[in-house]
Amino acid sequence: MARFYWYVIFETLKIFAITLFAATSLIMTGGVLQQLIAEGLGVLAILQLIPYILPVALQFTVPVAILFAACSVYGSMSADNEILALKSVGISPGRAMAPTLILAFLLSPMAVWASDLAMSWGMPGINRVVMHSIEDVVYRVLRNHRSYSTSRGFSIHVQDVQDRWLINPTINLFPENGKAMTITALRGQLRLDPEHETLRIQLENAQWEMGGKVMGSFPGTTEEEIPLTLAARKASGKKSPAQYSLSEMSAQYSQQQDEIKLLEDQLTTMCGIEIMAGRFDQLDTSKSNDILVAMSDGKRRLTRINTEPYRRWALGFSCFFFVWLGIPLAIWMKSADYWTSFGACFLPILVAYYPLFALGFDRAKNGVWPGYMVWLGDVVLFLIGLWFMRKAYRN
Repeated sequence: MARFYWYVIFETLKIFAITLFAATSLIMTGGVLQQLIAEGLGVLAILQLIPYILPVALQFTVPVAILFAACSVYGSMSADNEILALKSVGISPGRAMAPTLILAFLLSPMAVWASDLAMSWGMPGINRVVMHSIEDVVYRVLRNHRSYSTSRGFSIHVQDVQDRWLINPTINLFPENGKAMTITALRGQLRLDPEHETLRIQLENAQWEMGGKVMGSFPGTTEEEIPLTLAARKASGKKSPAQYSLSEMSAQYSQQQDEIKLLEDQLTTMCGIEIMAGRFDQLDTSKSNDILVAMSDGKRRLTRINTEPYRRWALGFSCFFFVWLGIPLAIWMKSADYWTSFGACFLPILVAYYPLFALGFDRAKNGVWPGYMVWLGDVVLFLIGLWFMRKAYRN
């Protein structure tokens, strides 16, 4: 029996490795091409993106690869009546399934680690490469389209680009105070300052306008600094809970609780002072409303921090639940064709697992459901797999 176990493990690992390499390469190529098209990145930036895209791709390809390997091995064994032969000598199908189920279970923590690395290191790394390539990106877009804009209220329009000079540039800035600022100049140049995370724009004969009024003209050369978080198309402000590693989640949860408690104390103190002074009309002010908004945002962030570990563990352990469903279903189908077995196993995953996983995560992060409901898709796969396990035993 030990020889049989090693045979199954070897065949499963062989197909798993080939499938993982092919699927990861495909997704990484697609991810790189997407970044190239969306951001206009150069070759050097594309090469810098590869290590960051790798864990992002692995968090999706590892579960699919182990499912394909399990379906291929057990579908072929069932089609060749090997499972039936084992049952005829008193060996239950469960013992035949055990080595691959154990392999998938041991692989699941590695998938959790890949998901954790993708969110805490891969995605921030991708954004960082894009931001640090912003100078080349802006020049390339301006040469092709004469216009560059971001979703954060920054845009440049030019008449032409000659070498590194922007001819008649018009720069629009929309800061958080809501007052639009427009800068026009005879010509200008862009220069990235990675140390200070800014994009410096050197301008000649510039003029500043705010709210449609001319604020000043500056003959000669001046320089404007634009934060990369404003100039990059995919920039983000405050660090998202999804960008923390699992080891940091506990500290971030406690810190967010302390921030909410501080805001509650501030609001309580402020309202207490106004009540003692009899100024009841001052209870509802812009300052108190700002505190309430900050508290609401903080509670949403606290819920998101609480939900994120559930998401990563549930996504990682999908390796085990995919195989739990895939093996008995492949045995029951008795098909030697790899793609037929895999397609039949992956269909309920597409129909049931991913929508339920997305539903559980969305409800949990919005505070409607508890965080553990992210496991809803895994539980459903377990129940479906249990039903097919019974069929595999009876047939």
